[in-house]
Formats: sequence, structure tokens, C-alpha cells
Amino acid sequence: MDLLSESDIARARIDPRVKQVLLAKALEQLLATLYRMQHDPAHSEPDSLRQLRAGAMMAAKVADLIRDLEEQTHLAESA
Repeated sequence: MDLLSESDIARARIDPRVKQVLLAKALEQLLATLYRMQHDPAHSEPDSLRQLRAGAMMAAKVADLIRDLEEQTHLAESA
């Protein structure tokens, strides 16, 4: 994952759209990692399967955060 700069973090705290973009990039990278793990025979043991499930749950939470930010942005724009 690309490292975030302090300015990226500061902008994300101020601008929900920047935060949304950063979260979307993180989600994309998480899903790619989960896909690779799922298709790698070395990750078929119980610990790896637990990690896959935990990663899937984390992906769902990040997707919810992105969706919430999108709703907030739309509400702010329509107000």
C-alpha cells in the first residue's frame, strides 16, 4: 500500500471526499489481497481461513464507511 503523507491525512480530516477516495483505495487493495489469499493453496489452513473471514468483515465495514460518507456528501450538497 502506498504510504499516506501527513498532508493526505490532514486533508482527509477536513474533506469527506478525500477521505472517501483514500478509503476506496484501501478497500481496493484489501479486496485484491483477499482474492490472492483465497486463490493461494498455501492459505487453506484454518488460521488463513479465519484471516480471510476477518478481512471480508473489514472490507464490509470499509464499504459501509464509504457509503456513509457518500450519503453525507449528497446531503450536504442538497442543503
